[in-house]
Amino acid sequence: MRSSGILLLIALAGCGADVTRMQMANGRAGASISCDGRTVTWRSCYSAAERTCPGGYVVIDRQEKKAYTDAGSYPTRKLVVTCKS
Repeated sequence: MRSSGILLLIALAGCGADVTRMQMANGRAGASISCDGRTVTWRSCYSAAERTCPGGYVVIDRQEKKAYTDAGSYPTRKLVVTCKS
């Protein structure tokens, strides 16, 4: 039972995107979206952008790096978008 709880926590930790909404320099709404982890893909970032900007969006920046920990490395992804409307 304990191992299944740990597996659930690991699965939940890597199953989505963190969205920080912001107002862009052009006055439009936008967002910085982080999709970190081995089980999270760019698709998670783009899905979050679609939910954040239902009228469409423009990608301002896209970055991918590797973070290193004692447990190994994992990818960190960041997508910055501005909403079209």
